[in-house]
Amino acid sequence: MGFFFITSVSYAKSETSDPLDKWDLIWQDEFDSSTINTSDWGFDLGTGAPTFEAFGESSPVFSPEDFPRDNFSVRWDGFLKVNYTGRYTFYIISDDGVRFYLNDSLIIDEWQPQPATEFTGELNLRENQEYTIRIEYFEEGGGETMILGWESDSFPKSLIPSKNLITDTGEPGLRGTYFQNKSLKLSKTDKPVSRIDKELNWVTGGGWGNNESQYYTDAPNNVRVENGKLIIEAKKESYRGAEYTSARIKTKKSWKYGRLEIRAKLPSGRGTWCALWALPTDWVYGSWPHSGEIDILEHVGFNEGEIVSSVHTNAHAGDLYGTDQQGTIKVPNSCKEFNNYILEWHEDEISVSVNDKEFFSYSKQNSPWQKWPFDQRFHLIFNIAVGGWWGGAKGIDDNAFPAKMDIDYVRVYTHK
Repeated sequence: MGFFFITSVSYAKSETSDPLDKWDLIWQDEFDSSTINTSDWGFDLGTGAPTFEAFGESSPVFSPEDFPRDNFSVRWDGFLKVNYTGRYTFYIISDDGVRFYLNDSLIIDEWQPQPATEFTGELNLRENQEYTIRIEYFEEGGGETMILGWESDSFPKSLIPSKNLITDTGEPGLRGTYFQNKSLKLSKTDKPVSRIDKELNWVTGGGWGNNESQYYTDAPNNVRVENGKLIIEAKKESYRGAEYTSARIKTKKSWKYGRLEIRAKLPSGRGTWCALWALPTDWVYGSWPHSGEIDILEHVGFNEGEIVSSVHTNAHAGDLYGTDQQGTIKVPNSCKEFNNYILEWHEDEISVSVNDKEFFSYSKQNSPWQKWPFDQRFHLIFNIAVGGWWGGAKGIDDNAFPAKMDIDYVRVYTHK
């Protein structure tokens, strides 16, 4: 579900009178039971932010209320109390820049934009001693991650708890000073923002790589079977730091080549971004985009009726404007009626159709894996995102929610 601009192509009618003559049905879900079959379907949950289990559950809300979420910095000061003599390993996980001082010695110095990365430093410390501690951090954009942990011979890797952190006034935790820039400086007009943070343990945002605003759940109000349809519903509601909830459901089965047909009615409303798509199951060629992505359908609410299909590869990913890896078609009734969205995937060609009218194709043409990673297993994913680089390009209309995508059936065929 990459981010891109759009280019249009024309489509041609299928040449066969019955397109199913050359296919055998091998798997289907008609959603005729009362609940989702969890042996066939799984869920992606959360905001797409990373998890770090050794440090417990992280907070999804970082910066103070009414404070910028991008291009800011923080300086935490206080004291570290040590209960055991020994060799200590300190862990800082940061997205973006971070510096860590103990007793005025610079232990970790990673002052640059970066994904959430774990850094370590080792020191010999004595029991019942207090050491000055300072942590400096800047956030450039996207989600924030800041975790402060440790381990020693006396205890395993864990979060540094508030009982071992002391402010200059004797309270548990560290005093954080927040700056509305990345340089740890106050301008003449800035008012200092200060608070006591008992623990440093935040992992926020993520947005599934697209700056999306929703939190994905598997709750029935976001994903369910109703009247013979799979319903995915995005709602305007606050949940674990996000302002919207939705669902992202995926098949537990995977396929290589075949005809994959989904009959669906799409959500409307500015700020919605729905997708019927596929990702590799085994990631043989490496992480995204090396192993590829197939977007059977993407639709954003501010451009209702414009259906976009694309493939992402190591050769071209993200913005696919002007490449041969994307096509569009107008389906004016896409949010009001059901239509059939079809991927036909062969060893040397991928094509996408709506109601058996082909509008996009992409050929292997003796290309290496960098342009054709589509010789491995893929699984299907259905979701409604909210906002994001593309879906939120013209803002989010909160009056559009709840927004639903109805899926009548999913059918998978193999070539006869």
